[in-house]
Amino acid sequence: MAKGTMTLLNGAVLDCYPLKHPEAKVDNAMKLDTTGKYLTVGRSKRRRDAPSKNDEERKMLFLNNAFLFLQNKDRIMSDSRMFLCPVPIQNGLAYTGTAGFNHPTLGVYLEWWLSCEKATILKEDKTKWLVYFISGSPLSGANKCGIVNEKGEIDSESICPFSPIWSSFTSINKRYDEAKSLYQAYTLEEVVKKLGQKAILRLMARRYKFLH
Repeated sequence: MAKGTMTLLNGAVLDCYPLKHPEAKVDNAMKLDTTGKYLTVGRSKRRRDAPSKNDEERKMLFLNNAFLFLQNKDRIMSDSRMFLCPVPIQNGLAYTGTAGFNHPTLGVYLEWWLSCEKATILKEDKTKWLVYFISGSPLSGANKCGIVNEKGEIDSESICPFSPIWSSFTSINKRYDEAKSLYQAYTLEEVVKKLGQKAILRLMARRYKFLH
């Protein structure tokens, strides 16, 4: 099967490796939520599905290695299978829900961290944090986003203005919808191992408060 290609924000063209059986088309077009789950602002009483143990492990693997991925951005952004590696974070907004945020990838996060000034935070103690979770209202701007530091510690932050955060992420994310459906991708564990790091999978989730 012939290789396909995809073009990154920086103009680089990557060779891609088609799946034998393409997956369902990813659609990140912005639209109002039709489920009724996201048509509220502030504290929602809707019940969230409990994440599986595997989802929690993959999430913590991503957070524990966020700065490792950023440090190895050139390598990841030169390999389509690393770039398209799925990231188990579901962002969302009031009114539009998960539209624009579905199926983010490692490459999407890297391009976003590199291009959106608000996606990195330098606190007063000089510690650097990366925004990894987006949640808020696109109308009022009220938000509570998740951030992670180099030690893998997580915290929450209200970011102002909020619009540049979510609009830049959705723009980058939907850019690769076709590629996510058609081409092969590594898992997070495979990427970490290829970067020469030992993947730590025995994670004590009880030590962390997940923000969603």
